[in-house]
Amino acid sequence: MEPALLPGDRLLVLPAGPHGLPGLRGMPPIGSVVIVARDERLDVKRVAPPPPGASGLWLLGDNARLSRDSRHDGALPLSALRGRVIYRIGPSGRRGRIAAAR
Repeated sequence: MEPALLPGDRLLVLPAGPHGLPGLRGMPPIGSVVIVARDERLDVKRVAPPPPGASGLWLLGDNARLSRDSRHDGALPLSALRGRVIYRIGPSGRRGRIAAAR
């Protein structure tokens, strides 16, 4: 997710899914940064508008050349969503809100 997020960044994540916060039980807003379960690991990606005919979570990395995302693997089901990233809590010099891309 470089340049928005770097290795070592610590994130505040609002939980999603059936037991998460009520506002995070559906499709996250386009441009938001989310945590998803994929291939038995957690992944951080940005929500993008799906191409025609696709359904589910269409996710892209901010660094298109190096990112493995929905362009390679297709959309993920909404059940893969684990949370929405809202704030970087560390390191201290990089603290701040994670803004949605426009």
